[in-house]
Amino acid sequence: MTTVLRTKFFLFSLLTLLLVQSMSATAGLTLTREESLWLDQHRDSIAVGVAVIPPYLSNYATGNRVEGLSMDYLQLMEAALGTKFQYQVFENYSAMMEAAKLRSIDVVFGVTNTEARSHFLNFTPVYSHLSNKIFTRKGKFKRAEMSDFAGKRFAVPQGTALVNYISNNYPDITLIQVRDLQEAFSLLAVGEVDGVGSYASAGYLYTVMEGIDNISIGGSVGFDYHISFGSRNDQPILSRLLEKALESVTVEQKNAIERRWVQPEDSQRVDMDTLIHGVIIAGFCLLLILLLMVVLWNRSLKREVNHRKEAQKEVSFLAYHDELTGAYNRQFMLETLAEYTRLPSSADQTTCVILLGLDNFSLINEFHGQKMGDYVLQRMSARLQSRLSCDAVLSRTGGDEFTALLRLSANRVSLSHLADRLIAEISLPIAYGDQSFALTATAGISLQQGEQEDPLRLLEQADLALHEAKKKNPGSHLFYASEMSVKLLENQQLHAALSEALTTEQFFLEYQPQVMLDSGKVIGFEALARWEHPVLGRVPPDKFIPLAEQNGLIVTLGDRVLLLACQQGNQWLNQGLEFERIAVNVSVKQFVEADFASKVLNALEQSGLPPEKLELEITESVFLGDRVLAKETMCKLTKLGICFSIDDFGTGFSSLLYLKELPVSKLKLDQGFIRSITQDHSSLQIVKASLQMGHALNMDVIAEGIEDRDEQQLLQDLHCEQGQGYLFSRPLNPRLITAELLLQIEETVVPVTEV
Repeated sequence: MTTVLRTKFFLFSLLTLLLVQSMSATAGLTLTREESLWLDQHRDSIAVGVAVIPPYLSNYATGNRVEGLSMDYLQLMEAALGTKFQYQVFENYSAMMEAAKLRSIDVVFGVTNTEARSHFLNFTPVYSHLSNKIFTRKGKFKRAEMSDFAGKRFAVPQGTALVNYISNNYPDITLIQVRDLQEAFSLLAVGEVDGVGSYASAGYLYTVMEGIDNISIGGSVGFDYHISFGSRNDQPILSRLLEKALESVTVEQKNAIERRWVQPEDSQRVDMDTLIHGVIIAGFCLLLILLLMVVLWNRSLKREVNHRKEAQKEVSFLAYHDELTGAYNRQFMLETLAEYTRLPSSADQTTCVILLGLDNFSLINEFHGQKMGDYVLQRMSARLQSRLSCDAVLSRTGGDEFTALLRLSANRVSLSHLADRLIAEISLPIAYGDQSFALTATAGISLQQGEQEDPLRLLEQADLALHEAKKKNPGSHLFYASEMSVKLLENQQLHAALSEALTTEQFFLEYQPQVMLDSGKVIGFEALARWEHPVLGRVPPDKFIPLAEQNGLIVTLGDRVLLLACQQGNQWLNQGLEFERIAVNVSVKQFVEADFASKVLNALEQSGLPPEKLELEITESVFLGDRVLAKETMCKLTKLGICFSIDDFGTGFSSLLYLKELPVSKLKLDQGFIRSITQDHSSLQIVKASLQMGHALNMDVIAEGIEDRDEQQLLQDLHCEQGQGYLFSRPLNPRLITAELLLQIEETVVPVTEV
């Protein structure tokens, strides 16, 4: 670091005392009892990874101590939480991220939220932004884009989100991953790479440090860093604590940190030594030449001043605007929301938030590319702004979400009309080249009621309303209601209870017999998961299974059900109970895991159940994934004697080709068709077609949900061989299933042909 920069950092370090003092003034956090207990247990053991990301996110100060914008935020968060972080300094950013992936540290700073990182990290809201630019040698490009580097060498620091972005979107670029930006710019200066991806301030710093004058900014990369704090995703409480601590940082503290560290710099500097030398030489020339040089120098200085003004203007703009759409960003919206909620609220004028989410926007990027997605967001921003009044604040607060902040009447009818107009504007067709398509949007609306102590609550309420509207009626709008918060709290409590239940004995299995329709003989059982909560009582499967799917617990639950069913099946065999197979449901997330086959074999080995006694029920959605991997897994298990059946057949999107290719031996007709088979002609035709399809492919067909004799008779007339349902038996506790009970079921089931 140069003497000038060291002096600069020394002067700014005087502000540290003021920041520390301001920490003590931070408002106390509102923590749940669970969060408080966790914090007490880990108060002095939270490990924070630190990597040097100059010039202002983090820098070496003295010795091994690190200071910078991120460190100032961490110190404020320490004060808010009343704890002392344990800092661990890494040689470079890549080493820090590898440690986070291995979970040897708890928290990292300066991370951008990506899909790959979300597998091991939770992220706080964004606390800073870095705009990535393309650096090239002067004269190489007049104006550069990333596509210009196809077949060329492009340097990026390893371990950064920029590596994944370029690899995924520009596979023709030869990506050179370097240790740090200093190495990248050194390679660029000598021509060993054709370009470097970096934020502008770092480019200025390293070119000054190295005295490099042949480098300039050629354009924008197209991917910027939205900087957050990341924490281990196996510690969700830590993530919530960090988010609350970050939210407690006041606007004044944020502004002080920004003034201290963020300095717009210009990588295309005027070489003052050359300029002075030229002036000295010009002094020995004729008066006319001297005047000419003065004029030229004055013009150059004016360009420099204008350039710096433009840079400052850009930094100021990006601080409160979304760079892609030009709309306000989340930071500006939050600050304005805080101001609006402090204003008097009445029926005539109050603060309103309309949160609009584009439906299925991810499909645009997936099928048409990111350029198309960016164009759509720009068009949507312009359309929404055209429908809003001049005093409304439109901001882009998420990848596919826009927020309209307004001060108007609390009349819900007029608000509904406004929301409908905004949704209709988004739904208009979009033309891009020779393509034309349309999107839909859903909106959540919240209104300030009286004094609002926490402005963020309005945004949270609009978000709850948006998610509820997307579930109930996508493409419409919904006003926030207090029941939504109650439902969210119930889901959160149920999720916590579900996590605890998986480590206790609250989960158990019941088994529903499966019979031959022509004889009534019990041929097998379907294992069904049950949850008996000590306070809530019996929690129905249609409530806890979707919750387990949403929160990533379905694999753990499925593995446990598989092992318990195998153990019970082997116990019945040892008791002399005869049955063909015991059927176990397998979720899609469980099936696609790389070690699924190994888990099945381990369950059979631990329980002692013969493989030919196990049947795995999968849904048709398995076919929508990697069919090659699905076929390999199924064939491996089928060779051992395990059979596969398609559960809820007819409700998905199965292809005859898939059924023909994959080793499936049984189709299970969904009970939704069976229960209406005697009244609904469409259901009857679907059942007929499914039976014909199964028989044509030499598969057994079993109907579930049979509840009366008419359904049994009609199914037998259609040549359906097997069935299960309340007509034969409800799901039973395994202790009740004996040879005598099976005989009783068989005697109760009178074959229809004998009636």
